[in-house]
Amino acid sequence: MSYVYLICFGKPIGNPNSRRGQACHYLGFTSSSLKKRLEQHKNGQGAKICRAAVFQYGRELKLVRHWRNGTRTLERELKRRHNPKYYCPYCKKN
Repeated sequence: MSYVYLICFGKPIGNPNSRRGQACHYLGFTSSSLKKRLEQHKNGQGAKICRAAVFQYGRELKLVRHWRNGTRTLERELKRRHNPKYYCPYCKKN
């Protein structure tokens, strides 16, 4: 089974002086186990932004949403929307 998943960093990482220079989320795709992929991100073997969030900024990675039977096409479509906060329950509260 494949998944598209959304990870929230809790607090923004990056340049606090620039709204466009910060990130709170990572949207990814895996065609294997979602649990194993999340462990890879937490151990620094995933995307660079997740590695920076964990090791440089000390953020916890929270899986906030996933889509079963997700495809690369769905991942690209969601990334094009540029609004992961819409899917994140932690960010909706703020």
